[in-house]
This record gives sequence, structure tokens and C-alpha cells, in this order.
Amino acid sequence: MSGQVSGGVVQARDIGSVTIGAVPPPPVRIPRQLPAMPPGFVNRTTELALLDRLLEGGPAIAVVSGLKGVGKSAVSRRWAHQVHERFSDGQLYADFGALRHRGGTEVSDVLGGFLRAFGVHEEWIPAELPERAAMFRSMTADLRLLVLLDDAEHAAEVTPLFPASAASAVVVTSHRQLGELLVAGARPVRIAPLQDEEGVRLLAGMLGEDRVAAERERVSELVRLCGGLPIALRVAGARLVQRPTWTVDRLVGELEDAERRLDQLMTEGRAIVEAVFDSAYTGLPEQAARLYRLLGTLPGPGFSPGVARAVLDGDPEQALDLLLDASLVEELEGDTYRFHDLVRLHAARCARRVDPPEEREAALRRVAEWYLRQVAAADAAMGPRLRLADHRERLPVAGRPFATPGAALDWLEKERANVLALLRAAAALEWDELVWQLAEALWPLYHARKHYADWIETNRLGVAAALRCGDRAVEARMRNQVARAQLELGETDQARAELVRAHQAAREAGEPRMEAVVLESLGQVALARDLPDDANAHFAAALAIHEGLGNPRGVGMQSYHLGLAHSRAGRYEAAISAFERALALMDEVGDELSQGKIHLVLGEVHRELGHHPQALRSARTAADIMRERRIPAKETRALELLADLADDQESAEAYVRQALAVCLTSGNLPKAEELRARLRC
Repeated sequence: MSGQVSGGVVQARDIGSVTIGAVPPPPVRIPRQLPAMPPGFVNRTTELALLDRLLEGGPAIAVVSGLKGVGKSAVSRRWAHQVHERFSDGQLYADFGALRHRGGTEVSDVLGGFLRAFGVHEEWIPAELPERAAMFRSMTADLRLLVLLDDAEHAAEVTPLFPASAASAVVVTSHRQLGELLVAGARPVRIAPLQDEEGVRLLAGMLGEDRVAAERERVSELVRLCGGLPIALRVAGARLVQRPTWTVDRLVGELEDAERRLDQLMTEGRAIVEAVFDSAYTGLPEQAARLYRLLGTLPGPGFSPGVARAVLDGDPEQALDLLLDASLVEELEGDTYRFHDLVRLHAARCARRVDPPEEREAALRRVAEWYLRQVAAADAAMGPRLRLADHRERLPVAGRPFATPGAALDWLEKERANVLALLRAAAALEWDELVWQLAEALWPLYHARKHYADWIETNRLGVAAALRCGDRAVEARMRNQVARAQLELGETDQARAELVRAHQAAREAGEPRMEAVVLESLGQVALARDLPDDANAHFAAALAIHEGLGNPRGVGMQSYHLGLAHSRAGRYEAAISAFERALALMDEVGDELSQGKIHLVLGEVHRELGHHPQALRSARTAADIMRERRIPAKETRALELLADLADDQESAEAYVRQALAVCLTSGNLPKAEELRARLRC
């Protein structure tokens, strides 16, 4: 031996040929790991096109998120198959859900699998995660790769798997939003449940077109009961495939029982849909899990952070963020959230299993009190009027949310379905004080926006609550509010019968303010029956009560109504005098809304008398006030008056178009068609 040698040396006497063994170089491989194309895939063209736009021209990362079972994997796999030719150096795939199901795996193991897929020999693969990730980046730096990572739970388990190539793309699916990836520049793609037609197409692919066509309406109802959730639709479809003698109507009948719906969505004895939701729920921390459960017990289609705060009786922000991140709730516009229908059933079921009845009822009571404070604040923001409920202790806290009457009315409109559902629940529990106070405070919404079915139901519940309380004044108030809805619907006989009972209740209660309110409504019924003199007598009696009480607003309101009676009788000068007295009093008490109403009818009377400048001034004032107050019906009427008073055809048409836009925005389609006909003339 010559030269410098390190380590042990064995000297042999005679050495023949020497063969040195080495690990062979890795073969060149192109991995094709995508799972098979999802069967029965329908539509999703919008989501597929969005993935195309987001991931074209890489490097790009998309996070496809949504409720478990909504079809995230199907969309991602479908897109991957459509574009696999763009990624000529291969497609890599890892299903984290399957790996977790088998007992979990290290991200390092996934990386090892990716490296082996490129032909890297086991002996060359580093032991530690950072070195493996570095090798993967080095190997993929110049490749055109697609990496599909399914059912990820956390950003940390996928980021080491991102290739370094500018020509690569990564799609991560998760029931979480994976905010860390979004902050780092990943693009979000939200997958929503299927629409009706899409759901019907999915079922047609399973059941056949003829079977679906034979019961088309019931198939649509089946899609609705499954909430458009593909996994639920597939389970329902599988039950019908396994039972060819069943009609769709039979399965719909079983699913209509909300308490048992999750139990019916089973196949081969396994509650597949419920298990999907269980997997998301069991990963929640306790506070988020409690919020999830108790929110699921609430009536109404949605909820706000304020409701969540009332449910927890504390700050819900972190818990709510966790529910959002887990895609168990969906965030809508306007700081509003909602459950998927099936998720709500699951949350309520979890609550029944975990939370005692008294705790669930206490949470509902806190939410009911929160809504009463908010509705009372919105009512107060609309301006002065007679209220039997005393909300002074509530208003200092609740009065801040609404800067203007229009904002208050818009909030009431947005929360209308939630409040009605809550009021029904409160009535069932006989929380009578809360029921009638909510019903009274909802008057501005119903009077302005004309939701007649809600209006009557709410105040009927209020009547029942008043009868249980034995409060005759409240009974008079509730019956009066029912009658006013009936009157506007043209049901004058029913309205008058309700008001006779209301008048008797007010008199027996010894409550002159309520008696005056009912007399006013009786006068309105007389006007509707074209009996202006009878109306005049009722309004004059109400006016006398308010004068005796020293109530300037009441005097002003009855002066306004007397003006209406005079106008109906053709006594226009007397009407103007009454309206002007009413305006002065409403200005004195700061009631802008009533001023707007008075200006509207005053303008119409001035038009009848040919007082063009006065009519124009009142009509403009009325239109401005009603627009600011978000009262579309009266804004439309004021704009029509302005069109009548316009000096030329072009100006008149401009006002009619404004009125048409108001009607279309507010959903008053019959009036909109009437205005279109006016424009065609």
C-alpha cells in the first residue's frame, strides 16, 4: 500500500480482479397518481372554470374548501383529469383522509412516497423532513407538475409537498379554509351544495331519466331535503336503486321528518352522512363545539355574531372562526352566518345528546332577549309613537346600532325570518311578555314593508299572549295591529270585527291612549268603506281624547286623519287646513316620518285644486323623506305624483322610471308592471 490511508486496512497476499458495487442511478419516471375520474359527476362548470383561471400559468396553489361531503374531491379530481396533459412531467396525489383513517402518517412519509415515484432509491432518500423537502424541491424545480392533496386538515401538513417549479400547480382540498395558505398567496375556491337542476341530474344518473321524469316534483323535493349535498343525494339515490319498487315520494315522506332525517340517510346499515359531520364536529375545541350545538337548536335560517354572543354568554369570535374554518357554518353578506340544513340537524342532535334541556332553553332565552333589545332599538329609531312596552332599560345599550331610521328598517327586514321563527318558539314556551313586546315593536317593519302573512301571524300570537297575561290594554294593541293588516288586505268586515273587540278591551282596561288608537283604526275602516262622515266621527273622537291627555303628537295624527276624511268627501279646503295643523304639530314633536305622510296627501289635494307650486313642493318633500326612510311604497306614490305634476313628457317619464326602479328593487312586481304600462302609453 502506498499513499495515505484512513481507517482499517487488511493486507491480502495475492489480489486478483476487484469489483466495486454502486447503487444504480434512478430511472426516469413520470408518475400518474391521479385517482379515477369521479363517476356521476354533474355540472360544476363554474368551479372548474375558476380553477382553470386561478391555476393557469403557475406557479399557483388553490385551496378548494367547503362542507364535508359537498364534492370538493370530485371537483378537484375532475379538473385534474381535464388538464393532466398540461403537466407533462407527472401528477402526484395524496389522500390525507385515507392516511388518517389508517392510523395517521408523517408528512415525511408522503414526501418519501413522492420521491420514490420519481425513481429515487430508498437509500438516497434522507431521513429527516427538511432534507426530504429540499430534495423534492430540487428534483421538481424544472418540471411541469400537478400535485393534488386531498382532505388536508392543516397548512403545515401540505406546504412541504409544494414543488418549486414555476410551471407547476397545487390543488389542496379541505373542509377547512386553511387561512395560512391563503395569507401566503393561495387562491380560494369554495364549493357550495348543488342547485336543484344539478341535484336532479345527479339522481337521474343513478335512477335513470324515466324514473326521475315520472316524479319530477318529488325528486326536486328530495334534492331540497338533502340540502343539495352530493353525499346525501348519493345515499338517497342508493336506497332507491336498492329498492326499485319504492317511489321517490315514499323516500321523501320518510325524510320529511326532520328528527329522523339523518337516520334515514343510511346505506348498508351505516349512517354515512351523519358520520361525515361527526368527523368535523369531534375535532372542535369545547367552546366551539358548544357554540355549534346550541346554535343548531335555535329557530330561524341564520344568525349574527350578536346571536352567537348571546348563545355563549361571552365572546364568540374565536369559536365562530373555528366553525367557519371547519366549514360547519357559512358566512354570508352583511355579517350573517348560516348552517347547511343537514348540518343544523346534526348540531341539534349533538345538543340533545350533550346539553341538558334547561341549558338549551337558557340559551334560547338569552337569544330571545337579545332580539327583543335589538328590535326595540330599531323601533325606537323609527321615531315617536305610542308604545305600551317600557324599553328604557334596554335602549341605552341597544339604541346604538342604528344611525338612521332607514338603517333600522333595513336591519328589521334582514332579520325578519329569524325574528318570526324566534317569536313562534317563544310563544310555544309561553314567554308571553316577550312575545307581545316583540310583536308590538315589529309594527314599523310590517307597516312599511307590507309582509301581511307575517304581520297577521305575529300579532295573532300577541293576542294569545295578552289573553294568557290577562292584560286588556295589550290585547287591544295586538287586535288593533291584526285589524290594520286585514284592512290593507281589503278584509274590512274582519278588520271591523277585530276592532270592536279591541275597543271593548281598551275601554275595560281604562287605557284612553289605546282607545284613541282603536278609534283611529275604526275611522280607517270607514274610509275604506267610503263612509267619510263616519270616519270623521271616529277621528274626531280620537282627537278629543288626545286633546284631553295633552298629547300633541296624537292631536297631530288625528288632524291628519281628519284631513283624509275631508279630502275623501271633497272638502279640499278643510282638508288642507287639517293637514297644515298636523304638519305644524309633527314638526313640533320631531316626527319626520309623519311629516312625509302628510306632505304626500297634502300634495295630492293641492293637485286637485290646481295649486301646482304647493303640490310640487309637498311631493318632493314626501319623496325625499320616504327614500331616506326606506319606505318604497310611499316613495313610489310620491314619484308618481311628481310625474303627474311634471311640466313636460320627458320629466314625467323620468319620474315614472325612478318609481319603476324602486318597485323592482323592493319586489313590488304588480306595481312595476303597472308603471311599465304607463311608460308604454
